[in-house]
Amino acid sequence: MRRASSSQPPAARPQQRTAPPPTQTQLPSGVIVNPALPVTQTTAGPVQGYQALTATGSTRTNTPTERIPASINVVPRAVIDDQNSLSVAEATRNVSGVQATSPLQTPAYESARIRGFAAEQWLDGLTSYYNAGNRDSLVNVERIEVLKGPNAILYGGGSGAPLGGVINIVSKLPTNRAFSEFGSTFGSYGFVQPYFDINQPLSKDGTVLSRLTGEYTSSSSFIDTIDTKRYAINPTLLFTNKEDTTLTIQGRFSDWRQQEYQGLPAVGTVTGDFRLNRNLFIGPSNIPKSYSTTQSVTAKLDHEFNEVWSANVQVRAGKTRFQELAQDIFSNAPAFGSTWGVTNLALGQEQKELSVVANALAKFRLGISENRLLFGYDYSRVTDVGAMYVDPAQFFAGGVPVDLRNPVYPAYVEPVRGPFSVVVDGDNVYRTQGFYTQWQSSLWDRVHLLGGVRLANLHIDSVQPAFATTDITDVTKALPRVGAVVDLVKGFSVFADYSEGLKGNPFALYSGPPKPETSKQTEAGIKFNSGAGLSGTLAVFEINRSGVPISDPNNPLVSIPAGEQRSRGLDLDVLWQPTAQWSVLGSYAHVDAVLTKDVAATVRAGNKLNWVPADSGRLWVNYRLDGRWQGWSLGAGVYAASGAYVDPANLYKTSGYFTIDSKIAYDDPRYHVSLTFKNLTNEKYFVPYAYFDGRVAPGEGRTVYGKLALKFN
Repeated sequence: MRRASSSQPPAARPQQRTAPPPTQTQLPSGVIVNPALPVTQTTAGPVQGYQALTATGSTRTNTPTERIPASINVVPRAVIDDQNSLSVAEATRNVSGVQATSPLQTPAYESARIRGFAAEQWLDGLTSYYNAGNRDSLVNVERIEVLKGPNAILYGGGSGAPLGGVINIVSKLPTNRAFSEFGSTFGSYGFVQPYFDINQPLSKDGTVLSRLTGEYTSSSSFIDTIDTKRYAINPTLLFTNKEDTTLTIQGRFSDWRQQEYQGLPAVGTVTGDFRLNRNLFIGPSNIPKSYSTTQSVTAKLDHEFNEVWSANVQVRAGKTRFQELAQDIFSNAPAFGSTWGVTNLALGQEQKELSVVANALAKFRLGISENRLLFGYDYSRVTDVGAMYVDPAQFFAGGVPVDLRNPVYPAYVEPVRGPFSVVVDGDNVYRTQGFYTQWQSSLWDRVHLLGGVRLANLHIDSVQPAFATTDITDVTKALPRVGAVVDLVKGFSVFADYSEGLKGNPFALYSGPPKPETSKQTEAGIKFNSGAGLSGTLAVFEINRSGVPISDPNNPLVSIPAGEQRSRGLDLDVLWQPTAQWSVLGSYAHVDAVLTKDVAATVRAGNKLNWVPADSGRLWVNYRLDGRWQGWSLGAGVYAASGAYVDPANLYKTSGYFTIDSKIAYDDPRYHVSLTFKNLTNEKYFVPYAYFDGRVAPGEGRTVYGKLALKFN
């Protein structure tokens, strides 16, 4: 239903202007639905089976996905539950061209890639610097929105605005209906994950609502030595006058502890005349666990002034800490034979974050157009203090020799900070802020325009006490975004868009004044929604990235902002839901990501970017039985990816692989039971692993997981 124009008299306005509780269904103008499927109103927007009908992440407005001139993909809760996803990486495999950070990696690495370029995982539209704590917890996730390409107009924080895209985690929120769910997932390698989700109104009139979610995970691994303990607790309070004002307060308390896994070298796994144990953990079995922890509070105030104007302010304050303890090898090739040098290493960091986002939105009709005009400001300040240090006697001797075919590791002793032990040292402050405006207009209800600009400022004070260096980055730049969708016929449209990104580089030592990276994306494609269950997006794209730090040829210990890269390709995401019983999800991406400028003698223009498969895709089919078998469902899917280079010099490459998953489940209003098989055919494969300049990690073999949940409504 469209809003009235600003000329509407006050007497004609409805008594309540806020969205109804999630038990009701409200669809904005322009949404195409399949009448054969029920529409569920979640706290993140309306969903029809596997299809999210609207998305706020790409525009910060509640816009039908068919009217957004960009590739935006949503993984709703229904997909996460049907596939029994255990991590963000598993859930986002459903989206073309996306590689989330490996669950094996310490929460402190940000190795996500979208369309071949570095991406970031955010939480509710705000930066989650380093993604500390239990990064892969899904207990509090309502949906995952994937925004492809630069999103600098609306997103800034940490060390800047994303260059390759955003994986935006959207949290569950309270509703005005009491319910609770208690359950546990259990399975291979001693995996146990009890969880709870308790939603409880605290006032009879529904003006004070609460929700508390939490989970604890304990598991060993197919990798030797690894033992994981992690938890997440997420309390939320919502206050509303049920007319025009809502205050939401969210807490996040999260912790992760596990031995640091550095992957395996390329020689002995994907190349070489010998083979290492694929389950090998490099380091002594009694090495202390690394840890990552975070605590934060987020408050959001929404207010609707009238039928035209509304506004919101979102604030987050948080603290994170992490420590990594490892015995590293530092190279993909052995020093001789099957022997590498190992060195004791430690990395510890602490961060404090304050982020603020404020928006004012006007919705109005003007002649043939329906318009949304957004004004916004955001500010983020992150202090990041930490250092990586090694045992200097081991490091300068090339490490302690260890034959990884028959390893006997030296004892791990945490290095002591000293004048010769510090490899990287930082006392950094990242301040980003930006003023932005965005205009969306629908003409004749079939031409949908978007235009905007952000005046972005990135300021980094980078101090390296151990090296007596101080660098300051202070850049202000106008970053545009433009796009259009044209409905050729109802349910079939073409679109095109252009956007830019701007980001600094933490812990990069420059030989001169530091400069941020920039990226520019051009994209075009088609969107379709038949209204009978078939919908999707096909896009072709090109992203150019410049200012990438590379080694200074005159001093390889420092960098210059001279690297250039390009990513081209196409991606396709399709959903077919002909009836309430069938859900078919498919995706495919072809990504050609290359260097366009020489970096070193062996890292030349034309080299492929490491860690990026040229081709990847996903197919998942779910069927819900009816009649006497109502409540039962069956699902199966396959994920496949081509080989990818491990290192920037393109010396090593993994092979292509595929995995098959399946599940059987039973659901009713009182309980849920399911059994899930992952990598059903027990395929043996390696994938690139983002650790230093690149390693490999073995794919997990066949695993089995059961889930049991009790529901109270």
